[in-house]
Amino acid sequence: MPSATMPSSPPRDSKAASGSTSYLKRNRCRPPPLEFCAEMNANIRSNPNLDSPYFDLAGHLENRAYCFHNIVYADTFDQTATLLDVGVKSLLPDFMPSPPVSPPRGATFSIRRGDDKHGLGMFAAQNVPVGGIIAVERPMIVVPYIIALQSHAEVDFYTALLHRLSPDAVANFMELANCKPAAECDMLVGIMRTNSIGITLNVPGGPHPELPTHRGIFLNISRCNHSCGPNARWQWDAASFSLSLVALRPIEAGDEITVAYVPPTISRSERRAQLKSLYNFSCRCEFCARPAALTSRSDAARTELETVWKELPSFETWCLNSTIPQQALIDVHKRAVALIEAEGLEMLDYGKHLDAIAMGYGALRDVEQFCEWACRARDFRPPDSDEARVLEGWVADPETFPVWGWRRT
Repeated sequence: MPSATMPSSPPRDSKAASGSTSYLKRNRCRPPPLEFCAEMNANIRSNPNLDSPYFDLAGHLENRAYCFHNIVYADTFDQTATLLDVGVKSLLPDFMPSPPVSPPRGATFSIRRGDDKHGLGMFAAQNVPVGGIIAVERPMIVVPYIIALQSHAEVDFYTALLHRLSPDAVANFMELANCKPAAECDMLVGIMRTNSIGITLNVPGGPHPELPTHRGIFLNISRCNHSCGPNARWQWDAASFSLSLVALRPIEAGDEITVAYVPPTISRSERRAQLKSLYNFSCRCEFCARPAALTSRSDAARTELETVWKELPSFETWCLNSTIPQQALIDVHKRAVALIEAEGLEMLDYGKHLDAIAMGYGALRDVEQFCEWACRARDFRPPDSDEARVLEGWVADPETFPVWGWRRT
């Protein structure tokens, strides 16, 4: 990718030493037009990932004060250049601790061009089990979901952040993909919009708080391409400022590692429309490439999976209410498991459904079925995890299962 030309006037004090903080002047510009505010408010309030039903753009702009800050870590020389609301920055520790999970030993992935794709992707370098950690990474850059300063263009802030990083880090950033046409935005803005991953930070309370969702750039994990039936998921840990890439099902060496860019329960046409709008590509994953006759069935399955928990009685209600058929709760969860496996959507509470089925058979004192589904629930967890060991103990002695026989008693 060719080098981008840095704008000549980034916000002041952008060049800084390790861990230093530079504060920006408060926004004193007039609020945007009412029509723009109304449109932004509707978009933010309706976005389930942002969880901000009372968002008010005008109040948000008025109450933001920002600073540039480099985050340093206790276990590595890497740094993260951030633009943060000063209240959010005040909640960060002086040094970030080590991630809760250790990076895997040996090379678990490679970044290369796929056989049927024009861009780069992430591919497994070894077999990865369910729940296996593929990568653990700190972000290179973190910015708010909305930068509420009108005194500078968006590209100016990204320029200032890159000035706070090493030349090697900047070069790696410039190699990331840019799906946005030049007529839409500057190259730096395009790289940020193409590769940023949503992460959640602690924010202070009060009127018009900062949005918890921020945008992070991860040099390796941002390379993961999309699938409507992904084999991996992101797992963010705000305490250590680290993102883990976790396998949702077994991944064989050489397989591409994929994640979901858009909600997987919406219809194929909606997924494709969102991907085209946000990332400028038409999805051709195996789940979108199905014949038209199977597409409507797939859409119906995904809609059903989105609503499966809403009308289910609780486990306790099922145990205590003898008018509910014995298999009713179990059958709903079994159907969900079948749909998830058919659609490649283990990200949608697959483990919880396995647990619920095992609990149901345990409550019915069905040793054979309990052991079968408890083993499946165990196998969906990392083999060395505490949860897997607990499940193994219950399989060895079902009578020790905490809700054993509840339905019959």
